[in-house]
Amino acid sequence: MPDNSDKGASAAPEIGKAAASGVAWTVLLNIGSRVVTLLSQLVLAKLLAPAEFGILGLAYTITFFFSSLTSFGIEDVFQQRHTRMRFWATQAFVLSLGAATLGALAMAAYAPIGAKLYHDDEVARLVWIVAVSLPIAALSTVPQARLKSMLRFKFLAVYGSVELVATQLLMIVFAWRGLGAVSFVLPLPLLAIVRAVVMWRTAPMPLRPFRLAKGTSRMLRRGASVFGISMLYVCISQGDFITLGLLATPAVVGTYYFAYRIVSQPVLMLASNFSSVLRPTLVTLNREPVRQRDIAFKMAEFLGLVTVPVCFMQAAIADPGLQLVLGARWMESVPLIQILSIGLPLDAVSWAAGSLLQARGGFSKLLGYQCVSAPFFFIFVGLGAIMGSSVGVAIGVSVYYILHPIYLTSIVFLKEGISIRRILSCFYVPVLLAGTTIGGAYAVSQAPMLSGRLILQIAVVVVLGGCAYLLAVRHWAPHVYRDVRDRLRHVLPIERVVSRTLSVGRART
Repeated sequence: MPDNSDKGASAAPEIGKAAASGVAWTVLLNIGSRVVTLLSQLVLAKLLAPAEFGILGLAYTITFFFSSLTSFGIEDVFQQRHTRMRFWATQAFVLSLGAATLGALAMAAYAPIGAKLYHDDEVARLVWIVAVSLPIAALSTVPQARLKSMLRFKFLAVYGSVELVATQLLMIVFAWRGLGAVSFVLPLPLLAIVRAVVMWRTAPMPLRPFRLAKGTSRMLRRGASVFGISMLYVCISQGDFITLGLLATPAVVGTYYFAYRIVSQPVLMLASNFSSVLRPTLVTLNREPVRQRDIAFKMAEFLGLVTVPVCFMQAAIADPGLQLVLGARWMESVPLIQILSIGLPLDAVSWAAGSLLQARGGFSKLLGYQCVSAPFFFIFVGLGAIMGSSVGVAIGVSVYYILHPIYLTSIVFLKEGISIRRILSCFYVPVLLAGTTIGGAYAVSQAPMLSGRLILQIAVVVVLGGCAYLLAVRHWAPHVYRDVRDRLRHVLPIERVVSRTLSVGRART
């Protein structure tokens, strides 16, 4: 009989190498994507009015709810089939496309009702365009899950970045041509078609005639838990916009929506992309629970150390940055950006804990944990709305995103045998280090000699605060610092390039 132990031993480093490479590529491409997206939002803020941002925010409160029907959790459950994907490709394809079509029809039917509720007919137009994109986007579910199972993270990261750049450019072109709020959603169906073609050509899978196999009901049951999680996420992510939409004008909603988009970008860009790499990697390690746990916890530490300083830096440069680029037009969003930048980055840490549960098929557990904390979001946002319009809502959202990640991460990793001190260090270490270094740089930027010099103020925060933070991480979290440095060297072998250049130079000499 062949000895499979060597094969398993050799496979583990390959999985780790693929995951590390995917993570490193994600970091590098996300930095570029983050810059492109930020510049795009600033250009759009120049071209469009706050009320048009508000119409988009109100439309998304409708589309996000119905979009959760797109996959019904099928992609997550389908990935768990891993080596038997070819047997379940047809079921996953039909179920995801069927759910997306139903969601699109329901969304289109509800659009006029939502527009009347928000007293703005433009909302319905945006919702209808998004509805068209839902079934088209569902066509990519099967090949995309296959690529993740194959650990093709580099391809997915590169394609995702290219698609993001194309989306932002199309938004700008449409806004420049005077299409208003429609500019935000018009690229969606166009790029969904491109994605479907590229994904199927890259990872083709044979589809057979559909039949109701025994496992189909099991796929639906597990998908129902993922669906429940998605619905809770939609309610939480849109609850603040719905509250403002019912109480305030589109201009107020637009100011809040602009601030939220700016702040949430590093959280979503880093946490969601890292989770897309982490989850399929953890699935392949289901027979190694200890190693699986260690990888997930290491990712939680990393996400905290990366996301918190970026958001704190946003808070520090919000005032001079918006003055420099947009003038006085969007200055009402500055306190909102600063408040949200305190709470939102901590949510990134909990994504690693959620990925660990999902990789093990613990969708119902994750749903139960989310059900416990979800009511507090609406309590905090409701109290914030009573305190005052957008600022009070921002405070409520920040309080929730400080408490919920600590609760979820603690309850997951405590059951894995990790001490509460190590778990809490994922939160307080980046907060203390970023608060001290970037807060100190912000204090320097407020010196009388720098008053009114916006570019210098931004440079002091970014350069001084960034360098000080890196030095602090190197001292207080050396294991994470070394790990990230080594992974980046693997993707960008700078030392090898330099040595080769020197050797070529000596040979010519």
